[in-house]
Amino acid sequence: MKLTGKSTVITGAATGIGRATAFLFAREGATVMCVDIDLALVQETVDMIRQAGGSAEFIQTDLADPAQIERMARQCLDWRDRIDVLFNNAGILVRAGFESTRLDDWNRHIAVNLTAPYLCSQLLLPALKASGSASIIHNGSIDAVLGNPTIVAYSASKGGLIPLTHVMAHALGPYGIRVNCINSGAIRLSDQGIPIRLAPEMRRGEGMPDIQRRVTPLGRPGKVEEVAAAALFLASDDSSYMTGSVLTLDGGRTGLTQGTF
Repeated sequence: MKLTGKSTVITGAATGIGRATAFLFAREGATVMCVDIDLALVQETVDMIRQAGGSAEFIQTDLADPAQIERMARQCLDWRDRIDVLFNNAGILVRAGFESTRLDDWNRHIAVNLTAPYLCSQLLLPALKASGSASIIHNGSIDAVLGNPTIVAYSASKGGLIPLTHVMAHALGPYGIRVNCINSGAIRLSDQGIPIRLAPEMRRGEGMPDIQRRVTPLGRPGKVEEVAAAALFLASDDSSYMTGSVLTLDGGRTGLTQGTF
């Protein structure tokens, strides 16, 4: 097992990529602290891990609220004096173009998608330093690189994670802490039946739009378990010399110039 004896913290662990990663980390021997705003669903994640013989706890937290993040961090530091992996996975998405994006939606995107990863990483730093070889993983998006005109606030907020990854890798390298980012796209499936709730159309169970399928070389949506596997790679010693990097999981979509076929 790749994470035996490791203490890990995963935000947005109630559903989707977060739940899939919590399941996988627990199977690989980690103790998992699951953080999410949705009390019922995050408790369900923990119960399922425990029923499978794994070790997990949860803390209900609204990551848009710095005071709640500070409380969560104190609880994590009381829980473990050493944290080996932090997966800043939580995110929100409200579909709106530039002219229709409301300021309160913009501010909440920045708070959850960008400020929370920065603040969680900073406040948990004493325990991450104590690990001696910790891994911080940000969950980004391909929209962070190119921008998506239908999700302006989401694109901008996720975009900030890329330079944040680079500067954190520089700042934290002397402590043996690696910092990397996963940029995924069109993650809409789960082999385990895990609910995916990032966007309204996902909560409604809608499939991959035809336009996305046509511009994706693999011709299918991604699975939350595939992103979890990438997170495991970045969390484990398999990526021990990798830091400041952005890993792309999008079925090849950003590898092509769109509109040429």
